[in-house]
Amino acid sequence: MKSLQNLIRVHKWKLDEKRRELADFEEMREGFLARLHKLDEELQQEIEVADKDPELGFAFASYAAAAKIQRENIYISIKDVEEKIAALNEEVAECFQELKKYEIALEARMTREKYSRDRAEQTAIDDMAIELHRRKSAPL
Repeated sequence: MKSLQNLIRVHKWKLDEKRRELADFEEMREGFLARLHKLDEELQQEIEVADKDPELGFAFASYAAAAKIQRENIYISIKDVEEKIAALNEEVAECFQELKKYEIALEARMTREKYSRDRAEQTAIDDMAIELHRRKSAPL
């Protein structure tokens, strides 16, 4: 039973590690989304500045091209992170199934052992009761 408890502890640790890794990647995705939102806001501000000052309008074209490249890079990063998140979700599910398998096996083993102990105890009680009855029934 000790080895089964050790397996459960190891699988719980493994599951926790996968969940932490998954949380890190989800946080990374949120960071990319925040960066994308910030880039959109900066672009909007630059558009407003370029509209007000025609001399800055010439520089805006190069800024817009750079922003477009940054946006594409962020989208690629988000896609890569989302693929990793999907893979980690599958790994978390597999680890959870493995853990549950061992927990169910431990529970079944404990139930069998309890049944065996209860049965041995009941047998001992029955033997005592039979012996008491035999003594009471015996001729003096």
